[in-house]
Amino acid sequence: MNRTSEEGKDTMKALRPAATTITLVFLSVVLNVPAHAQFTSGLTGTVTDQTGAAISGAKIIVTNQDTHVSRYTTTADNGDFRITSLPGAMYTVEVQQVGFKTWVQQDLQLESNQVKSLYPTLVLPSETVTVDVTAELAAVEADKANTSREISESLVHGAPLLGRNVYTSMIELAPGVTGSGLPAGGALGSGSANNDSFEQEAGYQLNAAGQRQENNQYDVDGSIAVSASRDGVVNLSPEPDFIQAVRISGATIDASKGRYSGAYVQVFTKPGTNEIHASLSEFHTDNALTSRTEFQYCPPGSTGCRAIPAFRRNEFGGTLGGTIIKNKLFAFGGVFFLRSSNATTQVATVETPQFAQFVEQNFPNKLSSTFFKQAPPGATSTTGIVTVGQLQATHPGFYPESPAFQNNPNLPAFGTATFPQSLPHNAYQWHVRLDYNLNESKDRFFFDWFRTYSDQLQSDPRPIYRVKVPNNGFFAKLDWTHAFSPRLLNDAGFTWIDADGSNPGTAHNQSLPNVSISGVAGFSQWGPAGWVHQNYSWHDVLTWTHGSHTISAGGDIDRHHDDDGFTSPLLRPGFGFNNLLDFAQDQP
Repeated sequence: MNRTSEEGKDTMKALRPAATTITLVFLSVVLNVPAHAQFTSGLTGTVTDQTGAAISGAKIIVTNQDTHVSRYTTTADNGDFRITSLPGAMYTVEVQQVGFKTWVQQDLQLESNQVKSLYPTLVLPSETVTVDVTAELAAVEADKANTSREISESLVHGAPLLGRNVYTSMIELAPGVTGSGLPAGGALGSGSANNDSFEQEAGYQLNAAGQRQENNQYDVDGSIAVSASRDGVVNLSPEPDFIQAVRISGATIDASKGRYSGAYVQVFTKPGTNEIHASLSEFHTDNALTSRTEFQYCPPGSTGCRAIPAFRRNEFGGTLGGTIIKNKLFAFGGVFFLRSSNATTQVATVETPQFAQFVEQNFPNKLSSTFFKQAPPGATSTTGIVTVGQLQATHPGFYPESPAFQNNPNLPAFGTATFPQSLPHNAYQWHVRLDYNLNESKDRFFFDWFRTYSDQLQSDPRPIYRVKVPNNGFFAKLDWTHAFSPRLLNDAGFTWIDADGSNPGTAHNQSLPNVSISGVAGFSQWGPAGWVHQNYSWHDVLTWTHGSHTISAGGDIDRHHDDDGFTSPLLRPGFGFNNLLDFAQDQP
């Protein structure tokens, strides 16, 4: 019996390392869940007396100076405290304990997604008074190890934003982030190539931590806003007037944010406060107000010369925020519109009017004649004219030319033309946010809603292919935070992101095939086609603070849905022709 008992003990000792390993693996999976809360700031610290001894049971009260909403906790036996799930704002912190003077720090600025440390020292009173600490005794952020910077509301509003887009103008200010910030890698075919806040599938040339832009993560109010079909592409770009702060991390050392390894961009929208606040704005620019380069020059007296093609941009709107129920229910919202035109100039090689007319007369039943009738170029060739005879000599086709061409060697076939275009680009975005605190701030409901629309006329040398591509964006989030106790907090929420659009195709020749012609602008289109990209996310995270330790555990369910209705364009046949003469004779 004793021998068996000793063997059992040895077996248990041998199994302990394996059990420990399994436990650690389980905790690493369960505890490192993605954080989806919009309120990710907090305070931590230790309360002591004048001798340095820890004070347990002290009450910590943190009050938002804009909304007068308060949160509280008590210190543990070792004097440690932690208050989580706070929005970025200006706070007043009070520390109360029987037998000590009340300690107060006012005007404590807590940035978005920032955890600051405080170390209050309580003194014994000779009489009941309050000790006020000024904001110059700044709290430090010792709780996180990352390289980041917050772009404040005042900086967002005061900076000359390129295209009024925070992604292209502000992210490069963060340490560890490089790149031009200009649109790159987005869904260009869906019209998301403009540098503004109305694009549903925009990508930006930004790099951090040695990673490509596909590894960048974008969050809006705590929810991932990255496209379901393209990594590094963001589905929502809030208007600058809706933004309270932007935090950019160039190197994020956080297991809960392990999905992407590049730049981590967090956008936080404005909340309502106890004060009514509103704004109106108008942004205008055009070609006359745009500076010119050394090469954009018109000689004096030039008739009809424009150094910069004509374009206009008007972006206007307003916001309104305030309280519905004082100290409890707050609202903020706004709407912005864009009315603009983008100037572009294309240089392309196209058939001459004489050649198109010749084909229509001599080959009336050929498909090429139909193309020339329905899809003529938007301008006439003026330079680099190549005749039928020159084309036969320098770039012969795969098939013998018709006698009609052999008898007309001097017929102008194609040449180079310039196509200046003013492409309308219109859009709007509206936003509503509600914050509701009840049950003495033990319950907090947060609702966020964005609706975005934009359209863009596509450029093409042939006007029939200049189709308008519409895009729609939708973002909705509902979040509920419940405090079971000052040290036990649960956060649950749901986010729905939708980006959809369509390419309607041309009005007249949708049944015609796509055509490419060597050396000449062809006849091609993409459409009719539509797409719907949807992201659904459910999360629930329970956070427990015990002494100087904080443990979070929960779950996250994500569903990405990508429907691309590309059947029609993919089934459309395409034909290639060695030269313009082969195309005229329907000989691919």
